[in-house]
Amino acid sequence: MLPRYLIGAIALFGLASAQADDYSSTYTQCMDTASSTTAMGACIQAETKLQDERLNRVYKQLLAKLAPGQQKALREVQRKWIAYRDGNCAFHRNLSDGSLYRIEGAMCVMDMSKTRAAELERVLSPGQ
Repeated sequence: MLPRYLIGAIALFGLASAQADDYSSTYTQCMDTASSTTAMGACIQAETKLQDERLNRVYKQLLAKLAPGQQKALREVQRKWIAYRDGNCAFHRNLSDGSLYRIEGAMCVMDMSKTRAAELERVLSPGQ
């Protein structure tokens, strides 16, 4: 019987690989060759940086397109979203002291940032 941590690592790697299609090719290649949680963490960190840059770029583009009242509303909701993302991902990261939970917490930030960037892109360019 496989130890629980090994089963978790296999499941987490499978999840990361399955989700890789939605991310940069660099991330996909990095995860394909990652042989440890440390290597996976580096892949996730690099992709999170790309997704965060994407999120910031589209946020600024959308902000510039909106009327003053809408800009204020976007700023407020974005602050609340950031607080939610950070709290939600900290919860996942702190479920245990194990490295798999740190990876899961990091993936949470990456995934939520990617999803939020895509959401704002849809608002910026509806129907695209």
